[in-house]
Formats: sequence, structure tokens, C-alpha cells
Amino acid sequence: MSEQIDIVTDLNQPTGTTADKREAHRQGLWHRTFSALALALPRRSVLLQIKSPNRIPGGPPAQPIADFTVGGHYRAGEPTTSVREVDEEFGRKIAYTDLHPIGIRQTVATLSDTYIEREFQYWHLLPIEDDLAAIRIEDDEVVGLVEVGIDEAIRLADGSDTSVPALWGHRAADGLLVTEGTLDTANLVRNFLGTDQIYLRLFLAAHRYHAGERTHLFW
Repeated sequence: MSEQIDIVTDLNQPTGTTADKREAHRQGLWHRTFSALALALPRRSVLLQIKSPNRIPGGPPAQPIADFTVGGHYRAGEPTTSVREVDEEFGRKIAYTDLHPIGIRQTVATLSDTYIEREFQYWHLLPIEDDLAAIRIEDDEVVGLVEVGIDEAIRLADGSDTSVPALWGHRAADGLLVTEGTLDTANLVRNFLGTDQIYLRLFLAAHRYHAGERTHLFW
């Protein structure tokens, strides 16, 4: 099914044109996306999304990949204050005021011959109180969530550790079936670990938010 998205310039200015999402990535056209990292306040942890292997650009990976909690494209005409993706991928109906916006990331990456990312990613923190097992996910693109302590996530992202304790939640009829395990470097998106170190930056933002900071968390 075709999904139209707004095309912008490399300065994030509207062009007044739209394109099919797949075609935008095939041609490497600039566009905007929504992203959020959920922060479980009572447990001082972050939640990462386990995406369906068949939805990974470049083909199914050898290991489960833990991406950020929510990420998706704004539809054509949709404002950047839209929270539709949170409902679709994380199963939560929220208002934009429930999010904590932290900045815009401009990124370029060639993930395959037919998938070029040229995106302005609108980043947010999503504070929650829920237990992992109580979260209900219905999006077929997501097979579960993995929860990891903020300090452990930081050590994994900065290379201090290659494996940290984690809770893995896989989709079940009444929520998530939770098991204990580890989150390893191999479970992370490789290009998120290098260059601008987006994993580390987001985990540090979560650490600072939990400590009471609210401004300039992304830098």
C-alpha cells in the first residue's frame, strides 16, 4: 500500500511535493520522521523496540535488533506534533504534551542499493510508569521490547561492556511475555554506535532527564 510523505530540502524546508515512502528512500529524498525513546521512571531503565526481522533494511539480521522504542515517518500533511506512531508501535494513546522533545537529528545513510536514508529525525523522550509485561503491542512490525537499566545501556553504548543484563518482552495475548537475558553489542544497530553515537546520546539524555534536567538534553 502506497504511503505518501512530505519531501523537504536539505535545510528542512518544505518543497510542497510528496512522494511514496519507498520511492523517497530509493531516490534518497529528504523527509521528516518521528522518533522516541521510552524511559521507565520507576525502574530507571529504557525500552528498546525489537523489530520484526523481515522489516530490517538489507534483510533479516543474524541476531534480534534492538532499535529505539518508536520510529516512523510522518504522513503527507501530518504535523511534527503528531503522536500517531506512539499508538501504532507502542500501543499507547498519548497527547504530544506527554512527550519531552529533545531535538532534531539530520542523518544520511545508505543501508542498501535501494534504501537511502536522508532524514530529519524529530527526537523525543517518553516517560512511562508501566511494567514491561503490561505493555500491549499490536503492530506486526514489532515483535517485542527489551528493557535495560540506563547505566547498563550507557556502558554498552560507549563500549565499556559488550553484554549487560536485560529483560526481553515478546508479544503475547495479554501483553508481553518477559524473560531475563542479556543485551549485547551485536543486538544494537551498528551505525547507531559510530559517527554521532546516537545510542549513547539518547541514553545520556535519559540519564539526565531522570536526574531532573529538562533542557538541552540532546547535546
